[in-house]
Amino acid sequence: MGKAKRERENQAAQVPLTGTWTLAVRMLLFSAAIITAYLAIATLARGGDVPGCGPESDCDKVLNSSWAYWLGIPVSLLGLGLYGAFFISTFSLKIGQQQKATRSLNSLTLFSFATLAAAAWFVCVQAVAIKAFCPYCCTAHGLASLAALIFLSQAGRISSRLSVRLNFGAGIGVALGLVAVIAAGQIILPKEQAAPLIVDLGQAQTNAPISEAKPAPKPTPPSAVEPKPTAPAVATVTPEAPSTPKAEPFLVPRSTLSLDAARLPLLGPANAPHRIGCLFDYTCHHCRQLHGFIRTAIVQFDGQLSCLMIPMPLDANCNAKFKRTHRDHVDACKYAKICLAVQQVAPAKYEQFDRWLFTNHKTTKPLAKGREHAAGLVGAAEFNKAVASETVQQQLQQNIRVYELNTKNGGNSSMPQTIVGDRVIFGPPPSDAALQSILKKTLGLK
Repeated sequence: MGKAKRERENQAAQVPLTGTWTLAVRMLLFSAAIITAYLAIATLARGGDVPGCGPESDCDKVLNSSWAYWLGIPVSLLGLGLYGAFFISTFSLKIGQQQKATRSLNSLTLFSFATLAAAAWFVCVQAVAIKAFCPYCCTAHGLASLAALIFLSQAGRISSRLSVRLNFGAGIGVALGLVAVIAAGQIILPKEQAAPLIVDLGQAQTNAPISEAKPAPKPTPPSAVEPKPTAPAVATVTPEAPSTPKAEPFLVPRSTLSLDAARLPLLGPANAPHRIGCLFDYTCHHCRQLHGFIRTAIVQFDGQLSCLMIPMPLDANCNAKFKRTHRDHVDACKYAKICLAVQQVAPAKYEQFDRWLFTNHKTTKPLAKGREHAAGLVGAAEFNKAVASETVQQQLQQNIRVYELNTKNGGNSSMPQTIVGDRVIFGPPPSDAALQSILKKTLGLK
């Protein structure tokens, strides 16, 4: 009899304090952990460049911000640890193991409140500080939060079966304290912006600019209305451009493509011995940031450096690389055409227009004001013809092609992209000093 009783007690000790709802909790936590693990691995291996997050997309902004880290550690790793501990603890609730079950109940309660508090914190950060939402992050938070709510709805019943009293107030307090520690670490000791990825793509495979084949339409303006503006617009480039003697083709690394420098805006002296190229989108905040760094570098290196500005819009309206246009990049194609049109009509006046356009590197100027200022600077009639011209359209598509080649050959789609000799810098350096350091090492500038 004694042996049978002990067996019954042992069997009773293995009876779980949970029901079928536990399977739902575990599935939700497991799914959240998979997503979080993916983000953690991608962040550690690719520095925030996560597959599925295009350049300047919401998730790109979130995962590349300082808020994605805590004391230098990706917050996705912290989330993975929390979800993993939460998941494992659900297997320890057995009615015959009173002390162990009580400890597990307390731990699960804390994990639940911590999950909810962390989700609330990071969603608020995305809404208020970053002003962008990462779908991966929000999905993981949503799944884990749902698991926490399901568990808390059953916690009272479990505590009754264990004849213990749950202290929800203490659980909430501990969870809020944990989030306060995370918030303090992110606010007081934010992660510095990571160094950009620099990829050596190797030499270009040609010295002949493809754009040399484009002037063919100029001599044949039969009855078509669209190509006509191209002829006078292109004709004005030669006499007005002070850099005509120095307008050699700009070679694109590891490709057969090269750009006609006369068709692109130039910052810095035309006779500078070193020339770099910058693919930028005016609506891209990282691009505007780099623009300021480039301006500073040109002054710092005093006649040794110039930069070819290559407008490359992150806008699906003219860039087939993108399926849809992010709200931050609406009208990016139009901004790019304005820059190219000013260069086409009056290259000598682009410098003045560029300084006006980039007066504030943190915000964009309204599109209407940009068009108005450009038209007033170079003449409304000529400007309007140039914006609609085939020359501007062709150059824009060629710039997009450069982006496609760099992205493919460099294995990275980040913007801006700076071509320095055979190398491409993906993303902005963290400071103007960092850019100057890169240029010194790469070009031998002093």
